[in-house]
Amino acid sequence: MISVIGGTYREIDYDDISMDIYGSGFRCCKFLLENKCAVKYFTSGNDEVVNYLKENEKVYNDFKFECTESDNLITFKYNFALDNPNIFPHILNLKKTDNIQVNNENIICYGMLESEFTANGGKVVYDPQTPIKPKKFSEIGKAEQLIYIVNLNEAKAISSCNTIEEIKNYFFNEENAIAVIIKNGPFGAKLFYKNNEFHIPSYVTENVNKIGSGDIFTSSFGYYWMIKNLPLEECAILASKTTSLYCDKKAYIDTQEFNYDFIEFQNKNLIDKQIYIAAPFFSIAELILIDKIRNAFLEFGVKVFSPFHDIGLGDDESIAFKDLEGIKNSDIIFCVFDNLDSGTLIESGFSLAMNKKIIGYHRTCEDSKLLMLKPGKIKIFKHLTTAMYHTIWNL
Repeated sequence: MISVIGGTYREIDYDDISMDIYGSGFRCCKFLLENKCAVKYFTSGNDEVVNYLKENEKVYNDFKFECTESDNLITFKYNFALDNPNIFPHILNLKKTDNIQVNNENIICYGMLESEFTANGGKVVYDPQTPIKPKKFSEIGKAEQLIYIVNLNEAKAISSCNTIEEIKNYFFNEENAIAVIIKNGPFGAKLFYKNNEFHIPSYVTENVNKIGSGDIFTSSFGYYWMIKNLPLEECAILASKTTSLYCDKKAYIDTQEFNYDFIEFQNKNLIDKQIYIAAPFFSIAELILIDKIRNAFLEFGVKVFSPFHDIGLGDDESIAFKDLEGIKNSDIIFCVFDNLDSGTLIESGFSLAMNKKIIGYHRTCEDSKLLMLKPGKIKIFKHLTTAMYHTIWNL
C-alpha cells in the first residue's frame, strides 16, 4: 500500500479541447490503482472533489481517501501544455487549509497550492511541483529513505546552488536524500545516488500528451521502488518508459513486462540549432500564439528565428530577403498553417525548395490545401504540443 499526498484539480486544455479532474495527487492514484496497488489518498477540496473521489471509490476497491476541507476546486487552464497555465482562483486569493498529516511506510507526496502537509515514512518520494519557493522536505517531514524528483529550476531553488555538483552535495548532505532525479523534458533526466550518475533516456512518441507526464514519472518510479523493490536505475528506466506510454496513449501501464517498441531519443547538443517560425502575425490572437510558441521553443535551449520578433513589420522588399535568409540559416521550419496565410505558404514552399525539414501545425486546414508540400520532408500535426516536441526531436 502507498499513501499519496497531493492536489486534486480541474485541468482545462485548449490544445486537446478537454476538461478533466486530476491534479498531481489523483493522477498518481490513478496510475497506482490501475496497476493493482492499494492507495490511501490525502488531498483537499470542496464538495465537488469529495463527490468525485467517492465515485472513484466505487470503481476501485483498494482506494481510500481523506479530503481536508477547502473552499475551491482549483482549476488549471492551459492554452497548450508548453505554455504556463492560468490558475483559478489566483494563488494569491487561495485560503490555506488545515495541515495534512500522514504517517506510513510508503509515501509519494507532491507539493500543493492550497495545503501544507507533514509526511513521516520509511520510503518517501517527494516532488515539490513548483520552482517558486518550494518546500524542502526536511521542513515538512522525515524519511528513512528519501528520493527527490525535481526539475533543474526546482533543484536550484531548494538548494540555492547553481552547479550540479553543489546541488548534489546539498541534497545528499543537507536533505539526507539517498537519491535525486533531475528532469530535463525531452532530453531525459539524470539520476544521482551514492557516487553514481545515471542518464535516464526519454522516448520519442507519436503523440505528446504532456500535461501530467511528470506526475506519472514520479508515481511510477515510486511504484517500481516501493512495491516492486527494483534497483534505482531500473526504476528510473521503467518510469521513463511508463511516462512515454502515458504521453502517447494516455495509458497507465506497468512497463516491466510490456512488449513495446520504445524509440530512445538520441540526445544531441542543440545549442547551435535554429528553428524558423513561419506563421501569420497580423491579429492579436496570431501575435499572442506566435509569442507563446517562440517562448516555449527558447525554453528548450535552442535558437529561434521569428520574423516578427527578429525583423519586424514593413513593406520594403528587404524584409522578404531577410525572411528568406533566416530560412536558409535555420535547421528546421515550424509552420502554422491555420487560415492558409499567403506569406506562410511562400515560406513553406521556399523551405521545400531548400530541402529543409518542415513541421506543420494547424487545426482548421483541409489536407488537400497542403498537397504540394507532401513531397518534401514535412510532418503535419493538429496538436500543438506534439508538433513542437517533434520539432525538437527532428533537429
